[in-house]
Amino acid sequence: MPTSSCAEYVASLLAEGAFRLGEIQVTPDFSLSHREDAGKDDLEVSTDPWKALEIARYDDGGRYRALKTAANLRHGWRLQLADSSEVLTALDFFYPAAIGMMVAHQAGNLTATPLRVTLERQSGMYAVVRKLNGEQAVAVVSRLCCGAVPCLRRKIWSLTCDGPPLESVTRNTPGQREVPLLCSEACNLFVAAGRHVVKGDPAPAGE
Repeated sequence: MPTSSCAEYVASLLAEGAFRLGEIQVTPDFSLSHREDAGKDDLEVSTDPWKALEIARYDDGGRYRALKTAANLRHGWRLQLADSSEVLTALDFFYPAAIGMMVAHQAGNLTATPLRVTLERQSGMYAVVRKLNGEQAVAVVSRLCCGAVPCLRRKIWSLTCDGPPLESVTRNTPGQREVPLLCSEACNLFVAAGRHVVKGDPAPAGE
């Protein structure tokens, strides 16, 4: 996705007012903070968009965040940036490719891959995941995607090639402008979890 298209999209969002992306609140003065910290004045402030890399790395307890779209972004910070270009840079560090995926979706260029297609192309040690059935897939979604620390992406892929998307792109939070984090295909973590289910292995720690 061309950077210019993403930059224009972010600029257009800011021109209309504050918005949310995942756990982040973005305001028209190019300020970013955890959405639960909005309005607080005791935050650690930085003017460097690259600070987002550090902020996104660990949760409030200092644990490494392997999944950047997990609902465990740490609190206590604010980025006061110079322009919409720096806002885009920071957002890409917090949620890689999220803005680009939304721009592609709006342009009709984002294709969701059904879970069955994703599973069928696995090979080697992951080939066994092709045997994952529908009931098992739903269980993986419940535990991995919607567990104690849920993934914030909206699953626009379906379980089968002719099935409906698991979630809607247009779901909104009342009173809030929200840019959705889109999930167009089951991720590697899902495939790995599905492999454990098919093999009957205990779920790895953290799932």
